[in-house]
Amino acid sequence: MYPVLAQFGPVTIGTHDVFTILGLAVGMAIYFRALRRDRMLGPHILLISLSAVVGGVVGARLLTSWEILGDVQAAGLPVTYLLTHGPKSILGALVGGWIAIAVSKRALGYTESTGDYYAVAIPLGLAIGRLGCFLSELPLGTPTGLPWGMTVSPEAAAAFSHCPGCAGPMHPSMLYEIGFLLAAAALIWRRGPLLPVRGDTVRAFLLAYGLFRFGIEFIRGNEVQWFGLTGPQLVLIPLIGFLVVHFVRRLAGGIYRLPQPTPAGAEVSQ
Repeated sequence: MYPVLAQFGPVTIGTHDVFTILGLAVGMAIYFRALRRDRMLGPHILLISLSAVVGGVVGARLLTSWEILGDVQAAGLPVTYLLTHGPKSILGALVGGWIAIAVSKRALGYTESTGDYYAVAIPLGLAIGRLGCFLSELPLGTPTGLPWGMTVSPEAAAAFSHCPGCAGPMHPSMLYEIGFLLAAAALIWRRGPLLPVRGDTVRAFLLAYGLFRFGIEFIRGNEVQWFGLTGPQLVLIPLIGFLVVHFVRRLAGGIYRLPQPTPAGAEVSQ
């Protein structure tokens, strides 16, 4: 694999970092373009977007940092070490960004719903970031006997302290995820908002992605934490539950129910 994209003397450019930044830049460009098209781009949006980026960066570091908190404390390192060297999580970035958007909107008194403008930007940006994961991280997934299982060289595996399954073919789990994300982005791009309530299209994507990610974790190769589940799966349970409750309440309230057509020949009251 290729964890280092380029080396210039003492400066190392990491593959994962480059693709993460590229994914963020592409996602924000799509988001701003959509807002400009609808004449909604203004100072408030710029501040909210900056808050989303900061929240995403912090969330990416912190949401699953509890997995190594014991190691950090045992090494006598400060907890702030997690902010600079903790594991980076796509789920953490989504949660952190979402919270930052909600808080900044409330602080600015901004009430317009802008979530659906992220509906294409998020999956496309995530797909680009996941490509960086595929190029730079091991293991690719759990061992598999399927014909598309991928192997890596012993030299590449030796660069990682923990690489179960790297001795044989592995599920290319990141490629599965990239395929899902690109399909979701293409569907939303072609169809536009999938649900009539503003903000619910992006929530529907997040629910679908959460369910997909929960399932893919069984062949992802991440370490099992509790109850036979990985860290990302444990984080996903409350997030999926929150979104399920949201849509159940929408359906129970008849929000998505289409109005009944007026029968032919019926008089219209004045």
